[in-house]
Amino acid sequence: MSIPVKKTLADVREMIFQRIEEVQDEYAAKGWLPNRLNLNKGVIRGLIEVFAFCLWQLYVLLAEILANAFPKYAKGEWADLHADQVELKRKEATKAIGNVIFTGEESGNIKIPAGRIVKTPPDGTGAIYRYVTTEDAIIPDGQTSASVPVEAEEYGRGANAAPGQINEISTSIPKVTAVTNGSDWMASEGADEETDSQLGTRYVLRWLEKNGCTKYAYESWAMSVPGVIAVTVLDQHPRGQGTVDVVVKGSNGVPTDELLAKVRLAIAENFPVNDDWIAKGPTSVGVTIRAELVIVSGSPDVIIAEAENRIRALFTDPTTVPGISPLQIGEDLTLDRLVAIIMAVPGVKSINWESPTVDTLVAADALAVLIGVDFTTKWAEAA
Repeated sequence: MSIPVKKTLADVREMIFQRIEEVQDEYAAKGWLPNRLNLNKGVIRGLIEVFAFCLWQLYVLLAEILANAFPKYAKGEWADLHADQVELKRKEATKAIGNVIFTGEESGNIKIPAGRIVKTPPDGTGAIYRYVTTEDAIIPDGQTSASVPVEAEEYGRGANAAPGQINEISTSIPKVTAVTNGSDWMASEGADEETDSQLGTRYVLRWLEKNGCTKYAYESWAMSVPGVIAVTVLDQHPRGQGTVDVVVKGSNGVPTDELLAKVRLAIAENFPVNDDWIAKGPTSVGVTIRAELVIVSGSPDVIIAEAENRIRALFTDPTTVPGISPLQIGEDLTLDRLVAIIMAVPGVKSINWESPTVDTLVAADALAVLIGVDFTTKWAEAA
């Protein structure tokens, strides 16, 4: 947004000098000035610079206040203030909670105390996520594994580990040999604190929901739940006359049952009695990305890490990489889009695709979900 009162220090200085030049002959003729002012040096120039700086600071303050006076552009506490006017609160960050599977020896009852730490290996950005067991557990005699509840140490969606990603034990547990997390390990997903942009979107929805039981009302009610980052409302009779489907995207993509239960409660509390509505997660369309990158410069390991990071950002909302828009519910994954994302990595000349080889089509109530990424490299042949 262009702020109409925004000025640089140079703009203010030029404005002051221009005004002085316009009036100082007149003021001297009237006797208000003993002589023409020397604007290039001396005490007068110093006073002008001080005044210009003070006036510029007023313009800076005015531009800040003017921008934050509009909810669409408000930031930080200003955005919270606008939200409070319509009884909204910024959604707080949450922790990932779920169950991991410990594997141990078969002899004896193996105790797994609360407070033991497991973790992920470094991801494409070098981040490591740690999880703490929250209850005492036992691998019974004669069995080799047990499911144990854990909670992420850190708040945020980063700890929403992919299946098999939690595979290291930080604190030694006698007779326990391995740990992993299954595809349905998560009971409650971790979520980041709501951004200014997301809060601004809910502010607008708050007003639109006052028009009655419209698609915007359903979206506003669902988006009020922490962990929900996107909602698609199918209101053109998806299951027959009078039906409405509220399709929810969580911070980990497909939402957990716990998150969906909270969404259903938030909608039911607003009594949309005239509709046959359901709240559900999107149908998962699994995507495995596998390709050979033909490179002309740089380190192969660095190129692979950056390419993987960019691809994962496509499936992460909000995105972790500037310039990449995350996939939303009902959005096709085109091969051209994948090519554009990878070709932005310095050193990549071309791509030999193994999977996918065609566009991945996604239904209106579905979501493309990343199953895995596997890149290899080879050097381009000399011309």
